[in-house]
Amino acid sequence: MDRDRFPVVVHVLLIDAERLFLLRRAGTGFLDGHYGLPGGHQHTGEGVRAAAARECMEETGVEDIELAPVCVLPYRSGSHQGLNFVFEATRWRGTPANAEPEHCDAAGWYSLSALPEPHVGWLTEVLRMRGSGQWYLEFDAS
Repeated sequence: MDRDRFPVVVHVLLIDAERLFLLRRAGTGFLDGHYGLPGGHQHTGEGVRAAAARECMEETGVEDIELAPVCVLPYRSGSHQGLNFVFEATRWRGTPANAEPEHCDAAGWYSLSALPEPHVGWLTEVLRMRGSGQWYLEFDAS
């Protein structure tokens, strides 16, 4: 019997005072032109936190990342669904930059109160959840 498989996607909030580091997606075929967090898919045999640290390092060039969990959000995109795990970097070494120009065409620090448009739709919800301490949000399954 085949079982459904639900990918795990990891994301990292890099916050410096009241600024958030974002990357603008390009050439990926998914949400290109939208600003989003550093992140990507968990690899087989990899821990969720380790996947988040790896993806953040690959996309921004920062190292020695310490992460704290923020929230979990199920996602649905067409016929695909899975889980987003969002972490906040509590410490890192280096200066974040666009380390994957083949997947992003812009990167920078943006005010938490004035995010660039367009940004991925769930980013505002993640920041609200971070502020409220809510760790999980279910999507409408209807």
